[in-house]
Amino acid sequence: MKGLPKDFRRTVIEVREDLHREIRKLALLNDLRIYQLANAIIEDFLKDEQRVKSLVKRLKFEVGGPFH
Repeated sequence: MKGLPKDFRRTVIEVREDLHREIRKLALLNDLRIYQLANAIIEDFLKDEQRVKSLVKRLKFEVGGPFH
C-alpha cells in the first residue's frame, strides 16, 4: 500500500455509517481515494467562514455546549 503524501497527517475520526457509505461510493465512482475526496470536501467547506460559524453555532445548540 502506498503511503500518504508527506504533507498529509493520518487522523482517525468517527464518521456516521451513512456518510462513510456516500463518500466511499463517490470516491469509487470517480476513481479517487476516500482521503482525497474527504479532504476536498472539508477544504471546500472551510473556505466559507460564515457557513462554518453557522455550523458551529448549530452544533453547540444541538449538543448543549462544547462537550456532551
